[in-house]
Amino acid sequence: MNTIDFNQVGGFPMTTNILAKLQTAFSVFNALGNIVGDLTIISGCTVTGSTVSDGVVYVNGEVLEFRGGVLQPKVIVKQDTESLVFLNDNSYPSIKTRYVQFGSGVGAIDWADFKRGFATKDIVAGLLGKADQSSFDALSAAFVLVYEKMLTIDVGAEKNVQPNWTQADDTKDDFIKNKPSTISVLKKGVFAVADFAADSLQTVTFPTVGTNNYMVVGSMVSIGTNYDNDNDVIWMVREKTNSSFKLTLRELGGAIQNLSFEYMLIPLT
Repeated sequence: MNTIDFNQVGGFPMTTNILAKLQTAFSVFNALGNIVGDLTIISGCTVTGSTVSDGVVYVNGEVLEFRGGVLQPKVIVKQDTESLVFLNDNSYPSIKTRYVQFGSGVGAIDWADFKRGFATKDIVAGLLGKADQSSFDALSAAFVLVYEKMLTIDVGAEKNVQPNWTQADDTKDDFIKNKPSTISVLKKGVFAVADFAADSLQTVTFPTVGTNNYMVVGSMVSIGTNYDNDNDVIWMVREKTNSSFKLTLRELGGAIQNLSFEYMLIPLT
């Protein structure tokens, strides 16, 4: 820290510049209040009944004297100014005394917001509720585990990012890698199958799909009242074109069927 050596022979030059440097040195100590944080009781301020004793508090970057009194909901920062007569016989405001006391007005602060600070060496004890060596060792081990876990987390990682199946931009957080290929469908439809006996060839037509290189994925659906009339049918596909294919059908039982054929056309290239 900066120092001034006053104790020298020849008479020390006590000037206003020297006094200003002293004041600067004193103001540095305000920074120590950041250790405990804003609106903190550093010392004193003991509540006894309805009164609060004198003390020291940290408010808005300043370590200030607290002047106690009857307990009130709010406190305020005040400043008293004392004027001094200079060698030119003029009086100037010179001594400014800042302090905190109970009161109201512009800038008043809730007294309930002030918290009492404690020594940094007691932080671990305060967290664990005890201060023996085993407690410190346990907390140290816990910090190591947390640190090691943090090393496994990627820089910029986000929590609970929801994946989006339709996200195509692989730079986005919700992009899904290695998705299975989706199936394209050229056409879906339902064809009413006319009743037939023995063998039948029936044509399914649809608006052109631009190719005959497709797979017909389908199922024969019973829509009659007697399922046993509809369950003796064999089917296959032939003569595929851009706008139609043919169903070759065989009836094994000879009953009247009531069927429909549900289908999808899947491109093969």
